[in-house]
Amino acid sequence: MPRIARKCLETSFFHVIVQGVNKDFIFYKNEYIEDYISLIKKYKEEFDIEILAYCIMSNHAHLLIFTEKIDILSSFMHLINSLYAQKYNRTENRVGHVFRNRYLSEPIYSEKYLVNCINYIHRNPVKAGIVKNCNEYKYSTYNDYANCTGFANSKILNKIIGKENYKQLLKIEEDNMIFWDIDITNEQIIEQVICRFEKQENKKLEEILQEKEIARRMINMLKYEYGITYKEMQKKFNISDRKMEKLKY
Repeated sequence: MPRIARKCLETSFFHVIVQGVNKDFIFYKNEYIEDYISLIKKYKEEFDIEILAYCIMSNHAHLLIFTEKIDILSSFMHLINSLYAQKYNRTENRVGHVFRNRYLSEPIYSEKYLVNCINYIHRNPVKAGIVKNCNEYKYSTYNDYANCTGFANSKILNKIIGKENYKQLLKIEEDNMIFWDIDITNEQIIEQVICRFEKQENKKLEEILQEKEIARRMINMLKYEYGITYKEMQKKFNISDRKMEKLKY
């Protein structure tokens, strides 16, 4: 398998999870799942992103997305989730939030992690006991990979994997790798974001907290993207009230 430049991996590949508010079954009808997939297909070209894999379950969805700009990812997810929520509320005759927070995302840092993430996404229905084999589940990209068609037939995947390797890829075991899922705790979210910033900035947490601009970006991401409270961050960072107040603004 060709090697992916580390810089590319740090900025371009993201495992994204969306979940129904209060773990509600927001995709409990096939037509709802098909609506969400239609939105993905419709707007991926407009935002110039590639969907490398997906699996839509009854109360959450996994996406593996390639984009060269993180702000594009945010705009894309905000649009498709907003449009889906509007239609869902109209159809269900309800009001209020449909999705928990905005979405969760974790960057992919290596070829091995990328391949295992694809398989992790495809194995969700088997793990949940919905089907015995991945190819029995209709609303994932597993069969695209098995048949070298559809979403699997992307430029970036062809460069990384090559069509001749798609079926071999599906047989690769997860190798005990841990990926974000719907049951992730706030503490785990904080740990993952800290890890992301440590890798991006090549600094330890203690150093990041000494650089106000970087620390503020990390705090704002935790607060406004993942709904983490300042108190939760403060406890994890092991800093005083005064220090936290200085970093927030």
